[in-house]
Amino acid sequence: MNVADRYRFREDGNEIRIMPQYSFIRFLVWWLVAGIMALPVIYFYRTQMSLNTFQIAVGLWGVYMIYFLFDLIFRIPVTYIFDKSQKCIYKKLYFSRKIMNFDEMTYFIHEEWGTYYFSIGKKRNQFVKNYRISNYFSGSKASNRREDEYIEKVLCPVLQAVGIPVNQPK
Repeated sequence: MNVADRYRFREDGNEIRIMPQYSFIRFLVWWLVAGIMALPVIYFYRTQMSLNTFQIAVGLWGVYMIYFLFDLIFRIPVTYIFDKSQKCIYKKLYFSRKIMNFDEMTYFIHEEWGTYYFSIGKKRNQFVKNYRISNYFSGSKASNRREDEYIEKVLCPVLQAVGIPVNQPK
């Protein structure tokens, strides 16, 4: 999967669209299938379990499924739209919402737990409210290669559209 498919990066004359979480959909669907297949297994072994153990297993299964369904419905489809004609950035889940103008935007690298990702936010309060626009990178060789590809094919076109000077690697 190349970087344009991984982020569902689309660039046309008036706007750029990015879905930062889209690459997790395949992983998420496999875990959902595993969760669906686990329910008959739990139900089959209910006679060997006590009532409390069965209730705990079904409760854990329910939390597991709610977590993955929440991700599938509310995190994966988030799209950031950089509208060049109106010079605004929109966040679209099921409805579009303006989050900032181009002149208010700054980007930075957010580090946590040994990994990092690229975020955007308003210049005055980027550390209070920010929006993740990349996957996590770890610093390994494969991650560095994915990061370089992300910077070249996704981040640089976005920054050029917004008007932020870019020192693009050759």
